[in-house]
Amino acid sequence: MWQYVLRSKRFALVVLGAPLIGAISIGTSVSAQSWADIGNYSSLLRRAGTQTLVAKDCPSGLFGAFHAGRNALLLCSNNLRDDPAQVWTVLAHESAHVMQHCQQGPLLPDHQIGNALAQIEKQSLSAFQELRLYHQSQRRDEIEARLVQGLPMAEVEALFRGFCGDRLNRHAPKSIPAVGLGDG
Repeated sequence: MWQYVLRSKRFALVVLGAPLIGAISIGTSVSAQSWADIGNYSSLLRRAGTQTLVAKDCPSGLFGAFHAGRNALLLCSNNLRDDPAQVWTVLAHESAHVMQHCQQGPLLPDHQIGNALAQIEKQSLSAFQELRLYHQSQRRDEIEARLVQGLPMAEVEALFRGFCGDRLNRHAPKSIPAVGLGDG
């Protein structure tokens, strides 16, 4: 199934080579504190209608991907270390693509892209340099995703709620009316 998805034009990939491995742990403020934190954020994504999938057979170097047409986020367990910090970075990156999908466009106004690039360069020179590997048509989306992956978990969740909050409301379970609490 994912071979078909990988050929799609609307598929945003995180292909992380060896130089970026060091940038995976940008800092302790970015890392998930536990696997439970990652599970809770993944649940939030699912409540907004985004499938979260884990594959054990991704191509070498592929850590994660988002397919907008299927609204599916993929984490590649065969290429990720058993490390919540690394998994969180990839999850945050891919969730930025989910936010772009919710927004139906960029997350940042044009005049803030230069500041975003400066912030990415400060966080991780290798992440900054890797942006050159992307086609110009993908670069802005990748700038935003790399910026998001460097934010603390609480900020990423707040951004997700801001950009995709309407989906949370649509996909939220229907409330059950309380019995015996009438006007009367």
